[in-house]
Amino acid sequence: MNALEIPHYFPTFLWKFWLADICHVSHVLRDPRIHAYDVYENELTETRTMPACARSAFEDFRDDSMTNECATVLAEVESAFVRLESLAEQALLELMRGIPSPTSDSPRRAQAVLDRHHVDQIRTYLVFLRFRNSPKYAEIATTMCRPKSRSLGNSIFSRPFFLQVRQRVILEGMLQFFKSCPGVSACTEQTEARRRPTVFNDERDDFHRAMQNYCWKFSEAEVCIGLASEKQEYMMTDKCYGTLHEGFVDDEASTDLFFSIFPTLAVYILADPDHDLDDNPTANKVAIDYGLETPSDIHLRNAMLLQTYPQRLYFCTLLSVTQSISSYDEFRWIPEHQDYSRLKQRCRQKHTIEGVKKTLLVKGRVVITDLTDEVVKSGREPLYHGSFSDVWKGTWDDTASEQRRVVALKFLRQVMVQNVREKLLKRLQDEVVAWYRLDHANILPLFGIVQSPNTVGMVSPWCENGTMAHYIRRNPNVDRLNLLAQVASGVAYLHSFSPAVIHGDLKGGNILIGDDGQPLITDFGLSKVVEDLSDSLHLGTSFFAGSTRWMAPELVFTLVEDDGRPPEVTTQSDVYSFASVCFEVVAGKLPFCHRSNDHAVLVDILRGVPPSLGISTFSSVKPAAEPGLWSLLNRCWDQDPSRRPSMHEAASTLRTLDNL
Repeated sequence: MNALEIPHYFPTFLWKFWLADICHVSHVLRDPRIHAYDVYENELTETRTMPACARSAFEDFRDDSMTNECATVLAEVESAFVRLESLAEQALLELMRGIPSPTSDSPRRAQAVLDRHHVDQIRTYLVFLRFRNSPKYAEIATTMCRPKSRSLGNSIFSRPFFLQVRQRVILEGMLQFFKSCPGVSACTEQTEARRRPTVFNDERDDFHRAMQNYCWKFSEAEVCIGLASEKQEYMMTDKCYGTLHEGFVDDEASTDLFFSIFPTLAVYILADPDHDLDDNPTANKVAIDYGLETPSDIHLRNAMLLQTYPQRLYFCTLLSVTQSISSYDEFRWIPEHQDYSRLKQRCRQKHTIEGVKKTLLVKGRVVITDLTDEVVKSGREPLYHGSFSDVWKGTWDDTASEQRRVVALKFLRQVMVQNVREKLLKRLQDEVVAWYRLDHANILPLFGIVQSPNTVGMVSPWCENGTMAHYIRRNPNVDRLNLLAQVASGVAYLHSFSPAVIHGDLKGGNILIGDDGQPLITDFGLSKVVEDLSDSLHLGTSFFAGSTRWMAPELVFTLVEDDGRPPEVTTQSDVYSFASVCFEVVAGKLPFCHRSNDHAVLVDILRGVPPSLGISTFSSVKPAAEPGLWSLLNRCWDQDPSRRPSMHEAASTLRTLDNL
């Protein structure tokens, strides 16, 4: 067992608070649901019910070697903690009842009066909950199973004896803290008279130091309340707490904590000496400060939670999360800044889907967001033209982020034979569904579609950096192997589906560069549309003009045989094309750069001439990486498709070469 294997403890009453159908403070009816995001697995789920059962907070202390005496103390600790948790829940409810519903005339800061023992119960429980879910507790619980050997002179204490002593010290230390809280001692046997077992000072001091830093030093800490302003909400993690530290760190020295007790209410516990503590500690009543927090304050609290890279995030409002992530992204200078772009994209898409009344049922039960009423084309003419489509620039009023986005609109060309057009629309439905479901950092996201009486368009981000080829020409010193490794990762993601999503037209012009410098693959799957329409359009090699230089030999052979069969793209043909993209990027030249027209290129492909003919070195690549890169390209260009590597292998190889 290692420290990472100690699960966090999540109180049942927090689930009840977060899933309540009425806000305890504003008393406004709300949609009782929680979104849960698994950060490690990139899974976003939604729940409206509490988990079936909660795990005991001290489950990790139980093992077969525990003596009856230690088991008795453990039972007492668990009983005291359960009692403390119940008291804290009731105290929090009492506190929330004392805070009036905020109105437009409410002062930003006010005070609520609470019994002192309620304040003590809230403070004692929450600071211990923080300790329970801290890395230090996990370290202590782990060493319970793997203690270090201890010796005194020539006498060596056995593991079972030392473990028993250590267990007793730790359990009684926690019990002592629980019993310091009013209302807890009544449910436990008095243990002051129990003889504390002897243990060596280094271990005892280590645990006591942890209890001092995580628990006892907060005994007189100030408790205050923050209320979320309109349309804003706090997030919560599986650790249940956050720290107020300008360096976004969580350690024993942290003195200011916050707990998202409710989506719109946070409890702050402030032990910093700069904060004014209660100047009358003997009074029976305590004045608790509370007030509305600005949206920027709430986003900052949420950013502090995001920086801890928890396993799970919990939140109710999708819009508030996207805004918090945007705020967090302003702190990219922080060491180990985390990337939550995929969560932001998912929340934005889900918010948009829930917010628009007009949707398009594309296939089965898959709903694509219809943005027709929210997107406006810019200019009088499209900026780019494809074989079947025109690309316009436009703007989209994104309700999720409350900002205007610049987007690309790809419309099917209206000048098209009607029966072909209807067939294309039908076939494109499958491709739109496939695109909409994709979620990868290097796949251009599909925001939704726009409709007109005669055509349909796909809405995606506008990439001001342009294609990868243009980007490299403007930024010649960019890390090209890193770009290619990301592209390979995106194509490998497409190929990982069953059945695989085939791009079919990989080339530098179909890879855009986002605002953050990341490559974004686009225009995948359109070759399958071409395949289905080839009979109607009588397509020949002229249709593939502009893509011939990247085409795998087996596709070219099918085209020139002219037996009516369309070229069948495969994962292996994508691998061949990807190698040509690599050549295009590192050489700064087109594949078959010694040829000036596609007809000559076709002849070279049929003759087995490699796309790199005439180029022997890559000046843009580190010398140490060049032999490995040439080896990878030649394998990808193998005339036998079965001998080409997978895209997963290509991505791994490129990452290795980039790190040389």
